Amino acid sequence: MVPKNYSIYTTKESPFEGMCRSLLFQMEEPGNIVKIVFFGVSETNDIYVDHLQILRNCVDQYFPGRKIPISYVSQKPFVGTLNAEVLRIAFTKDVFVCYGDNYLVLEYHSSRELITGGLLPPDLSASISIQSDGVFSRIEEILIKENFPINSIVRQWNYIENITLFDGHHQHYQDFNDSRGRFYGKAIWPSGYPAATGIGTQLGGIMVEFIALSGNELINKALDNPLQIAAHHYSAGVLVSGTKQAGQQHASPKFERARLIGSASRQTVYISGTAAIRGEKSWPENNVVEQARITMENIEYLTSPGNYPFRIDTQTYKLLRVYIKEISHMDDVNQFLFNRYPDIPKIYISADVCRDELLLEIEGVAEVMVGL
Repeated sequence: MVPKNYSIYTTKESPFEGMCRSLLFQMEEPGNIVKIVFFGVSETNDIYVDHLQILRNCVDQYFPGRKIPISYVSQKPFVGTLNAEVLRIAFTKDVFVCYGDNYLVLEYHSSRELITGGLLPPDLSASISIQSDGVFSRIEEILIKENFPINSIVRQWNYIENITLFDGHHQHYQDFNDSRGRFYGKAIWPSGYPAATGIGTQLGGIMVEFIALSGNELINKALDNPLQIAAHHYSAGVLVSGTKQAGQQHASPKFERARLIGSASRQTVYISGTAAIRGEKSWPENNVVEQARITMENIEYLTSPGNYPFRIDTQTYKLLRVYIKEISHMDDVNQFLFNRYPDIPKIYISADVCRDELLLEIEGVAEVMVGL
């Protein structure tokens, strides 16, 4: 594996295609770009699909001969009207890339890495359960085609339209978790589940991105947080109840608090979506800055030197993605995080969080250098 770097780009409001091209024209070192996640808001799902096609066409024109994976996340950015989060790697003569249908495979000396853009179901008007099953079927097709097992997934992003909404007795997030549980149940996970984020969107139905890795020489470990119960061990008391078939149990969220991935000397830490939760209970303080403080305290504890399985020399946060429920809270959270972490690249977007009482969620990426 090679180091990854992240950049954030913003643009002012203009016709949609103009905003897309404005973002692309800002991107330096286009030859190193391997994925772009766009954040913006469309009026309806039909317009969302049209905008996604415009983004696909613009990216294909800007990167001729390369099928860069993209996602279009229906979340309102804090700055500008359309934002782009860009992933880059440093290509060397030992790194080869093969492009698929909104994904790519990076071939290293002794390992392979699969990176996807946003994978959508065939029908955004179907139920959340049917959409989720459709997306996981698409994921399984890609994994089989590229010869990656299901349990090679190490990082997953799960975007769920109106995440806390109920369709009758069925909550969107719980229906998604049940579908994910069925899909993951096809594999054995000896080293734990992927790091993951489950977050709400305004439109777009169910969309999933993931990263998978294969290679015997890789370090690939789950990180637990002693301050929090592992999400996949949540009790029934914090799972949403609803109509189930006789004997059926709702699935807990199948993800780890973080995963440590890489070589013996340099590793990436994928930090899952993290909120103001201690144990399995939400922090009771209904104050967004206090929730931000508790959330970052969880992340700092998760990534503290004593929580790694071996001694580390340095750690650098490469990115924080900050999801905030209310636009009116953006300034306060931005000021808090800027004062405390001025040098970390951050992107702020408005999104529903998986529990009504939670006001924000933060995910991230860190890089660690390991002492030998």
